[in-house]
Amino acid sequence: MVSGRGRGAVLPDQGWVPRQQLTVTAEVCTVLFIEESGSLSKVFDFTTIPVAVELQRWLAAAFARATGPRSGVKRMATANSYFRWARRFASVLAAAQPVPLRPQEITGAHMAAYRLTLTPAGFRDGMIKMRKLVRGDGVVPQEAQRALCAGRLAPRQLPPMPAYTESERQQILTAARGEVRRARDRIRAAREMLECFRRGELEEGSARWEVGEALDALDRTGTVPRMPCGQVPPRVLRAGGMRGLLPMLCLNRYEAAAFAVLLVDLTGENFGTLAGWPALHFRPDGGQGEAKVALVEGCKPRRGPSREHMVTAVEDLPAGLAALVEGEIEEERRLFRSPLRLYQLLLNLTALARKHGGLSGAFCYVSGTGGEGIWRSNMTSGHVGEWAVRRGFPRAPKGVVQAEAAAAARERGRPSVNVLRLRQTALERRRRPVAHAASTLRHYYLRRSPQVLEGSRSVVRQALDAEVAKARKAMEIPVFPRHLTGRAVHEPDAVAAEMGVDTATLPHILAGEQDTVLAACVDHHQGPLSPPGQACDLSFLYCLRCPNARALPHHLPAQLAAHDHLTALRTDLDVHEWQARYAEIAARLTDLLNHYSAPERDAARHRIGQVERARVAALIAGELDLR
Repeated sequence: MVSGRGRGAVLPDQGWVPRQQLTVTAEVCTVLFIEESGSLSKVFDFTTIPVAVELQRWLAAAFARATGPRSGVKRMATANSYFRWARRFASVLAAAQPVPLRPQEITGAHMAAYRLTLTPAGFRDGMIKMRKLVRGDGVVPQEAQRALCAGRLAPRQLPPMPAYTESERQQILTAARGEVRRARDRIRAAREMLECFRRGELEEGSARWEVGEALDALDRTGTVPRMPCGQVPPRVLRAGGMRGLLPMLCLNRYEAAAFAVLLVDLTGENFGTLAGWPALHFRPDGGQGEAKVALVEGCKPRRGPSREHMVTAVEDLPAGLAALVEGEIEEERRLFRSPLRLYQLLLNLTALARKHGGLSGAFCYVSGTGGEGIWRSNMTSGHVGEWAVRRGFPRAPKGVVQAEAAAAARERGRPSVNVLRLRQTALERRRRPVAHAASTLRHYYLRRSPQVLEGSRSVVRQALDAEVAKARKAMEIPVFPRHLTGRAVHEPDAVAAEMGVDTATLPHILAGEQDTVLAACVDHHQGPLSPPGQACDLSFLYCLRCPNARALPHHLPAQLAAHDHLTALRTDLDVHEWQARYAEIAARLTDLLNHYSAPERDAARHRIGQVERARVAALIAGELDLR
């Protein structure tokens, strides 16, 4: 229900005029770019590009269109990339003969020359950026646009991003939890001392009283007491000065980085999205009772102008799940497994920075010993790297390497801490999308994981092997051991049932009267592809996959001779011809031979005579087939 009329929107002062993004005069040609957060801005000067004035203005207009407020360019690094490729294209135009003076003089040859300047590593990015600048432009000739935009670019090659192993992950999380615990206990102890000072429970003039007095001034004013001359009193210096007192009531940047590490692992969110979380959030329960979920507004510019703002549900750990965790007190086991409780603790420990710094972010911290910029909220991934190095982890490869610390850390087997790998690990563990589509999870995050790829191949390989085994089992002819003949004398009915024939046919099979070179046939008038009652006209090679076939030990010499003959043919025939004609037969013979032990095969090989070899050669050559 609507509670009433809302509050009027805040409007700018009368006469306010927004700053122009594109400024073009007789001597000026610049483009102003402002990050969406408003924290960074830069003026790109196109008069420094060594081309004609009209080309400078055309590039500036294209740049302004590609990086404007309605575009998807939100970061300074992306804008710098567009400007860099625009300069590269301008250098190609400046080196052309003749040199074009207007954008209407740009041709397909200029676009081809630009393509040739791109390296394999930067080809895709350079083409995407220039296509964005040129596409839809009404000035450049259509022939030049087609030369640049024709054809599809090769898909981006994703570098492998291995997830942390469970052991590595626990090493990182244990260090981060320890950092958070120490910060929480330190700030709670300082707040208790402050409350004791305000209640008058500390002895005046004592060391604790001096610390409490300094903390009281710091909490109320954001600075420590000072003398009329501006210097810090000696009692404040004894209490630790600004450097010692500030961290007693607020997090430093390393402790804020530890919170970010834990939240990335718990939520699977991007580090950049987490670092921009506000302190203000919405509780769907109206603030009644213990919080179960908080809705936090985040921003992810890569999602595009219409979907970049999103709401993240930060949930508490259910009491039923918390009870399953043993070996810790309730506060500890719920804090480090509940994104909501960790978020609330972060807000609690950074309240002083927001109070005196006029900040609104959740990740606030204190930095420095005085002056401007003492309260900050510009959390970056570099802070995580610095925290990791201070805690004994090797520095990530992209950072500045500290040889001694990194070597000592590697000897202890500790991984480098990378926020991208932390999120990759969280997504692989959850296997559900977080602030992206399911296709992005499959085709980007899981696709670049060596562990996921290997696991996927194993699953597919196991499924295929199982299907092949099932198919071979269904089409495999039964092989019966030698002792079956002895049993047939005393138990003919049982042996016949075991072999799947009637009692009258059993003696003929055991005597070899129904042999078909490589096996015995139960009934050649019941062929799988022949009409009932008619003799089977298939090749004897087909017997290896016929349900009427039965293999007995006295067939082993012929089977060995056939296998040897096919192996010899493989070196003489074309590979594809052998695969098409004999690969399946050779595989079935191999399966038959594997039913026998090595000594049994060796004994049978000695029984192979010229008759068996000639009969097998005629069989494989097709001389025994019906014509």
